[in-house]
Amino acid sequence: EPIMAFLGYRIVELTEGRACAEFDGGQNTRRVGGVLHGGAIMVALDETMGLAALTVNDWEDQVTVELKVSFLEPGSKPPFRVCGWVVRRGKRLAVLEGEVRDGDGRLIAKALGTWYYLKRRVGEGR
Repeated sequence: EPIMAFLGYRIVELTEGRACAEFDGGQNTRRVGGVLHGGAIMVALDETMGLAALTVNDWEDQVTVELKVSFLEPGSKPPFRVCGWVVRRGKRLAVLEGEVRDGDGRLIAKALGTWYYLKRRVGEGR
């Protein structure tokens, strides 16, 4: 996806119920003061937590229903590591947690989200 390439996003772990990635977040993802923009953090969390949700859904398509992010510290030191994991998978909904850490391992954001599973494979039309 172009937006993920823009972040310099690369998957580093993908196991059942869990996904992790790293990204550098170049200068174009920084806000005033040189810290990582909250929107870039949310995009990385949405992608990574969504990948974790897919691992327990036979790669059927899904949509994010809600995603709450608490920004805890300014992110200034790359590479940033983002992880997401399934807390509970129901029949049509999954609840996930996620977090982002900076290059020093400091927790800079924590997330909680819900994904709705559609009844089609990833890439199939509506």
